[in-house]
Amino acid sequence: CGGSASGKTTVATRIIEALDVPWVVLLSMDSFYKVLDEGQQALAARSDYNFDHPDAFDFELLVNVLRKLKKGKSVKVPVYDFTTHSRRREWKTVYGANVIVFEGILAFANKELLKLLDMKVFVDTDSDIRLVRRLQRDIMERGRDVAGVIKQYNKFVKPAFEQYIEPTVQVADIVVPRGGENFVALDLIVQHVHSQLEKHLPPCRAALASAHQGQPLPKTLSVLESTPQVRGMHTIIRNKDTTRDEFIFYSKRLMRLLIEHALSFLPLK
Repeated sequence: CGGSASGKTTVATRIIEALDVPWVVLLSMDSFYKVLDEGQQALAARSDYNFDHPDAFDFELLVNVLRKLKKGKSVKVPVYDFTTHSRRREWKTVYGANVIVFEGILAFANKELLKLLDMKVFVDTDSDIRLVRRLQRDIMERGRDVAGVIKQYNKFVKPAFEQYIEPTVQVADIVVPRGGENFVALDLIVQHVHSQLEKHLPPCRAALASAHQGQPLPKTLSVLESTPQVRGMHTIIRNKDTTRDEFIFYSKRLMRLLIEHALSFLPLK
């Protein structure tokens, strides 16, 4: 959590890079803005719609998505277009992961949402820096003009930060001043996540492995034929005494076979 343009995405990305573990998902609250009606669209075009108020977000959909992700399920996530202030037709598919990093200005503003968060990090960045960043982002990436950005900041962004965002620092487990530049804080977060993974992953993997036992495989799943060659390579990469170079070599061989098998399902001429 943190104010608009505080560096939340940068912090989240650097945590993911430092974690260096497979299956990490980054989920942004920006995807869960509500669909605007015609009147709200007109207000948004004039920079008169409050995108920083809790009512602007679809918390019900967000909580449902996070619950499913935590159970290891796949979900459909809306894609929001900030230029047109609307959701795109195509939703993206996101899959459950070992680590889910969720970021947003109001990430701590909903009680049901708070219950789902295992570690709460607040990114604390000076308001002047946040304003400058917001000006650069909204003008360059979202096609806004300077007057509109400043009007929206003074009318909605700053008051919403003071009323809804800043007070939630009280529920944070750790506060990160200066955002992505605070490498000491980032290192502490990464160490904590690693320690939690060591505790939780073995039972999680066992549960996932047994989740579909006794049930027919889905029709959309194609299993690569277990030839002597495939079994031989599996044997090598599963052997704890296999060298690093051999592991990489035979893993890449298996990946190539799998990709070729998957490509065979595509239409071709």
